[in-house]
Amino acid sequence: MARPVEPPRADDKEAEISREKGRAFLHGILLEIMDRPEDIAVTYSVGERTTIFKVECHPKSLGQLIGAKGKNISGIRAVISAMMARKGIRAIVEIPYIEPNE
Repeated sequence: MARPVEPPRADDKEAEISREKGRAFLHGILLEIMDRPEDIAVTYSVGERTTIFKVECHPKSLGQLIGAKGKNISGIRAVISAMMARKGIRAIVEIPYIEPNE
């Protein structure tokens, strides 16, 4: 029976470089698809096994980030996840939650 092959684990320095490249790539994508580039910030935090990329943007730009039926954010998440998985890093893209006006 074949054993599942684990992705290669990146050492700390290499992983940090990969995370920073992922952050810069994500920021670049967001600059191109959103109207208010000055209000976009991408940070990341490193957990035990997962890197969380947190996107901050203007509340009026959130619709552009999510896209019709969530297609923009789904595509962005897929690309970042695949890009980081090649380096052995699990990645999540988190977007802000904004209370709806009632």
